[in-house]
Amino acid sequence: MFSRMKSGLCCCLALAALALMQSALAQSPEAKPGVTPEARASAPPAAKPTLQRKLQPVDEGSADASWVQFRARLLESLQRGDRRALTGIVDANVLNALEAPRGIAEFRKTWDLDGTDNQFMRELSAILQLGSAWYQPKKGVRMLCAPYVPIKWPLDDVDPYDSGAIVVKEALVKDAPSHGALTLGSLSYDIVAVRDWEVVDSEPKIQQRWVKVRFESRDGFVPDEHIRSAIEHRACFAKTGAGWRLAEYVLGIEYLGGPD
Repeated sequence: MFSRMKSGLCCCLALAALALMQSALAQSPEAKPGVTPEARASAPPAAKPTLQRKLQPVDEGSADASWVQFRARLLESLQRGDRRALTGIVDANVLNALEAPRGIAEFRKTWDLDGTDNQFMRELSAILQLGSAWYQPKKGVRMLCAPYVPIKWPLDDVDPYDSGAIVVKEALVKDAPSHGALTLGSLSYDIVAVRDWEVVDSEPKIQQRWVKVRFESRDGFVPDEHIRSAIEHRACFAKTGAGWRLAEYVLGIEYLGGPD
């Protein structure tokens, strides 16, 4: 009985497949009269579905009480502009920018820590207030890196050079670079295409900076503090016997996998 049912089922499946093939051929451009090869070649390609990607925030260091305390003290030092406290937590063999030599001397020189400009301190403070993620290079110790964006970025399928990650919940998207402009909608932890990273406010007297992004098939603007690039700087800290030390301060995806 089973073999007969199996034989009959196979026959029915074969007939159904033949009918489907004939139907597909009848509907294909090749089978339709009057459709030339040239017309088929010039036909627009089928639209690809747009995939919405998100990069959810994480703060993996928050589970380590020593990191929480260290970060709080470091943030206080940065707010005071305490360069001595900052250099005191930099590892003696700190990894600097690509092709730059290692070490504190190069670090001080690169970021002008002996000068009066506090730009580096402001940037590091902003980085530390975003979440952190653990990173294990091919060689060396595991490190805790802030922000989480370059460590968690989906490098396999999202180009980090023309995209950014929204790092807040419900970032308002404006139709012009101004807080008073029409709101188009909002984004929450989305990865979005970026058209321009450096857009000034519509009002010259306002210091707000904006980023032009693609939003629902059109251009929109979000405040620059609400979006982060995977190729902006990351600060990676190693937990040592002497406490936490800044082991790397490099561009986001630079050296991922470990330096040669």
